[in-house]
Amino acid sequence: MALDTFLLRELVAAIVVFFINRFSIRLLFKNPSRKLPPGPKGWPIVGALPLLGSMPHVALAKMAKQYGPVMYLKMGTCDMAVASTPDAARAFLKTLDINFSNRPPNAGATHLAYDAQDMVFAHYGPRWKLLRKLSNLHMLGGKALDDWAQVRVIELDHMVQAMYESSNTR
Repeated sequence: MALDTFLLRELVAAIVVFFINRFSIRLLFKNPSRKLPPGPKGWPIVGALPLLGSMPHVALAKMAKQYGPVMYLKMGTCDMAVASTPDAARAFLKTLDINFSNRPPNAGATHLAYDAQDMVFAHYGPRWKLLRKLSNLHMLGGKALDDWAQVRVIELDHMVQAMYESSNTR
């Protein structure tokens, strides 16, 4: 019995120390220069995920009326900026495109995609431009499309045949 009380007391003390440390670290390292758009507060671990419900597009439309055309959402551990009007989306995709062109760091991309240096995960810059140029020239260029035309026709036939067989089995 004394051991159970001791363990419970130690567990409560550890939890209290954890939350005090977390709160004090947040206060010490808060970045006041980082201006974020308005958005819902969210829950501690899951963020705004529960606020989206079963129809996220409706929930996001309601939030856009409350917080404006650009809002900040925390989805689990990921921070997101949501553009909910065509003008806001245009600003993200055309005006500020270089700022938002890179993908976030990803352990899978680092280990599986040549240290995230392939065309999909490479950061925007000279290497990415070269990869895009080479793929457009050698994989998507006119001669390459002509060379692979027969393969595309065969694959299309396989797909249509599989769909036909799938529809007859029901």
